[in-house]
Amino acid sequence: MTAPFLAATHVSPQGEGRYLSRFDEPWYQGRGAFGGVVAGQVLRAMEHQVADPARPVRSFTVHFCAPAVQGEAQLQVRVERAGKLVTHVTARVENAGGVVAVASATFGIPRAGPEYLEARPPEVPPAHDVAPVPPEVPMPDFCQFFEYRFCVGGVPYSGSQEARTGGWIRPKGEPLVLDAPLCVGLLDAYPPSVLPRLDGVRPAASVDFTVHFFHALPRPGETPGALYLRTGASRQASEGFAEDLQELWSAEGVLLAQCRQLVAVLG
Repeated sequence: MTAPFLAATHVSPQGEGRYLSRFDEPWYQGRGAFGGVVAGQVLRAMEHQVADPARPVRSFTVHFCAPAVQGEAQLQVRVERAGKLVTHVTARVENAGGVVAVASATFGIPRAGPEYLEARPPEVPPAHDVAPVPPEVPMPDFCQFFEYRFCVGGVPYSGSQEARTGGWIRPKGEPLVLDAPLCVGLLDAYPPSVLPRLDGVRPAASVDFTVHFFHALPRPGETPGALYLRTGASRQASEGFAEDLQELWSAEGVLLAQCRQLVAVLG
């Protein structure tokens, strides 16, 4: 596999819901692996365990318990219930240091229902009119594997009056079609929205997040290597924690998924 994100989220089935994976330092953010890689591994294992393309993931929650440090990890996936239309799954990730993350997900068959979209993406320049962030700009290690085109809100530690950030994004390397694990990775790849409000460097870490998927992924006819608009906004921060609402949009203005995240502001 030449696509870095695919390699980083690869899991090896061991039978009876057990999977092996590993975390490597190039994907680090602070003391451990980028949360999007941890979550991407979990979701790939869950999808393999469900083994039903007719039941795409609809909701996915991850609690990040400890840094995912260098080396091998073990995932245990359990199908809690498989009903007529919906399957509920849980998972646990451990490595040499103990528990890394616990997660749950709901997979569901499409059903008849209302169809509407009242949300709107922000007005931004087309992706190819926004210059990618140059490689010499200081960013966390894992950011080397994504192409960033900032055009929403501010940049971290700029003392902005708004807690908003985002822009166009896609993984580097071999062009990929957007599947659910990559969607999670793109949602988590931009810095937390609270950071532009700060006027000095302070680290931050994800406590947990929940992603709601509004479309089965990959979507039919999706173009490999497409750029997606990832937006983020935080409405409140207190006692060292900030909430963050993130969205991933297609270039055509389709809302693909939404992530609600709790971020700890450290230091």
